[in-house]
Amino acid sequence: MGGALAKSNERDANGKVVLITGCSSGGIGYAIAEEFHRRGANVFATSRRVDTMKGLKEKGMHTLPLDVTSEPSIQAAVKEVTSATGRVDVLVNNAGCGLPGPLAEVPVAKIKQVYDTNLFGALALSQAVIPIMHKQKGGRIINVSSVAGYTYRPFVGTYGSSKAALSAVTNCMRVEMKPLGIGVVLVTPGYIRTKIFSKNVTHIPVLPPSSPFKAMEINIRESYAKRALNQSFPPASDLAKRIADAALSPNPPIRILFGTSALPAVIAGSMPLWLQDFVYSRLFGSGKNL
Repeated sequence: MGGALAKSNERDANGKVVLITGCSSGGIGYAIAEEFHRRGANVFATSRRVDTMKGLKEKGMHTLPLDVTSEPSIQAAVKEVTSATGRVDVLVNNAGCGLPGPLAEVPVAKIKQVYDTNLFGALALSQAVIPIMHKQKGGRIINVSSVAGYTYRPFVGTYGSSKAALSAVTNCMRVEMKPLGIGVVLVTPGYIRTKIFSKNVTHIPVLPPSSPFKAMEINIRESYAKRALNQSFPPASDLAKRIADAALSPNPPIRILFGTSALPAVIAGSMPLWLQDFVYSRLFGSGKNL
């Protein structure tokens, strides 16, 4: 049954126009672009810098510069897609960024930048394509969130809260868009084998020895370094297949919970807050790693 569904979805991809954000090499967006292209879709892959999407254009995909925090950039990208094709069948809001660090010390201006990308950028681009999808009587919007939105690990407050907000917006949008024939899917991945962990290790701020958060920093840095070497996490290509299946299905799922760490994270996020406080305090305040 699963094989038949996959074949059906691959046939349905022919001629569909797919716009994807955050397609830098080595990430989830890059894998999503490759999967839709493999299925015969007309793919428009985007990133802030076109040179970060090496190989996609050579494979036959369109590559466009797009800064989701810039309204003119959004309008220019959507105009280029519609001028070339006249439609947008699938939008995948995958662009995202993180900012590790204790909330007491991360500048609010930088926190706003994360929200501009992870939340407001996805919303602004959705608003730009919804009238197009409404006019063509259908479409799909796929928002890539994270299990970080369900838990509150130290140093992940900025990223996790932005993803929690994106999840809430996606759930509301799904109900609002249903009468318009636009399916909205929330993607909630756990840990995936990408370059993100290596980047996270280098982005963790090095705090002075006198900082009250120094012990947490050391533990979190070690934890991220171990994850960067973990080869048991599923590859981004597996998630890309799930996303393509959902986007091309006549009855898309409400949510895609993906990866071996996803369900445990959601369950952990539903534990009593006092218990979560106890666990995180012990794990990050006593020299142990999570």
